[in-house]
Amino acid sequence: MITINYPPTEAAVIEFATMWTDKLATENYDEAYKMLHYVGMHPGRSWVSSSSELRAWISNYGSNSPIEEEPPYVVTEISTAGGDRWDNFLELTPDCERYEGYSGRLDWWLPLSGEWSDLQASFDLIKLDGRIAFVLVALRVP
Repeated sequence: MITINYPPTEAAVIEFATMWTDKLATENYDEAYKMLHYVGMHPGRSWVSSSSELRAWISNYGSNSPIEEEPPYVVTEISTAGGDRWDNFLELTPDCERYEGYSGRLDWWLPLSGEWSDLQASFDLIKLDGRIAFVLVALRVP
């Protein structure tokens, strides 16, 4: 698991998300999954419980099953993705009362199959041992 300093800064959060996307773009789903903190139960429950499940949700464009007549989607390097990039949403709220340890949220758009997509990875930022860990709480098209 990768952690960043508490309280989180925008630059550190974006650096984490970029590094995570780079792992996905090289199809290193094991390493991308290992960057995350897994939470089995609410609050802030993890969306996926393995690297293969992470791969499946991304390749199926945010669905738990393949889309008929669509090839599997793959993550593209950020620097080479075409089209319009969506604005990421970042909320940093240290000491928020949403649930214990909650320190913010990041909605991160993924570049898929050469283009910016509307598939969004949502992370809760949680305080863990005095640092910030990332919990993937959703992969969806809002």
